Amino acid sequence: MLTRFTDYSFRWAVIGICGFAAMAWLLAIDVAVNFRSILPKLELLCILFFFSAAYAGIRKWIPRFGRPLAVAVDCCLSFAQLLVALAVLLPVTYLAASTNFPLVDAGLSRLDAIFGFDWDSAARWVGERPVIDWVFQRAYFSFPYQAAVILVIGSFRLERNSEILWLLIVSVLMTSAIFAFTPAAGKIGQLGVGYFNLLMEIRRGDWSTMNYVQSEGIITFPSFHATLAIILAYAVRRYRWALAVFAPLNCLVIISIPTVGGHYLVDLFGGAVVAGLSILFVHRIRQFVRRGAL
Repeated sequence: MLTRFTDYSFRWAVIGICGFAAMAWLLAIDVAVNFRSILPKLELLCILFFFSAAYAGIRKWIPRFGRPLAVAVDCCLSFAQLLVALAVLLPVTYLAASTNFPLVDAGLSRLDAIFGFDWDSAARWVGERPVIDWVFQRAYFSFPYQAAVILVIGSFRLERNSEILWLLIVSVLMTSAIFAFTPAAGKIGQLGVGYFNLLMEIRRGDWSTMNYVQSEGIITFPSFHATLAIILAYAVRRYRWALAVFAPLNCLVIISIPTVGGHYLVDLFGGAVVAGLSILFVHRIRQFVRRGAL
């Protein structure tokens, strides 16, 4: 069995390195961090660590409740690590846009045409069907709820959250690295123009403050939504009942990505490739950590 503490600590080390690198990059391009916008996350983080410590203490003094309390501790620590990882990795996605490479929208549009996909026609078709549009939007924005449920499920097998947390960290870094060299503005879908305005602000060099309250997802290619949809379904592959729920739901997410998220069709293929590579890479990472724990 994977030594959980070693794996958990190793993830913290990776998150810490990413945080220091992001902070140095922000300072280098003269972007300040609005620390006031982080306070709600810090409060939640303190609550999670408090309960994890409390559950661990109760588990020590009342051994007969050991199993359920171990699940509760693992769940709190997993949520805490996810919270910090997201806070650290969000600016990384913005910094990827600051490389200012030429936009590749024209090339992505040509690839869509090769596949016979016309974004405007698809968006118009969905827009004329309010029920389908409503379902697509609910599916597209379901990730926070999915992630919460999957972390709870994973805590019942104390090493399973290792995989999903590694996959999230690696896939965000991989997606950001690709986006840095292949930026795209995408289409204006149901999300509105907020992400587009932020992307253009970063590319013009006018971005001055990292604000967590008014955060936007700006990565077009590859689609991180497509990556995450595959990863979340993959994370519950050993639970047939959960897979029966999450697989169809995430298929719906993938179908909704072009019109709701303003993505090209080829963005989905890119996201699928990132998901596959992340799964392979994380498998190697966990093997490495396992050997180091022996």
